[in-house]
Amino acid sequence: MKGGDAVIKKNPTVLPTTLHPEQRLKLAAVEALTGTKKSKIYAAIAAGKFPAPERDGPRCSRWRAGTVLDYLQARVEAQQ
Repeated sequence: MKGGDAVIKKNPTVLPTTLHPEQRLKLAAVEALTGTKKSKIYAAIAAGKFPAPERDGPRCSRWRAGTVLDYLQARVEAQQ
């Protein structure tokens, strides 16, 4: 691979440019927004440091975009 070539992932996650607060996000979108992988997200949920997903069914979990964005905003404010 040459220096300027881009690496293309098999299943890239494309996030919309705007997020409605009530929009439901899959785990892959939450990973992309936070820059955190699944294991760290679930460990933070267990520790009470990350918002838990809402259950849409017996095998379906989704996060509300507003909840994730509020979490990210709180992290930014805590660092300042």
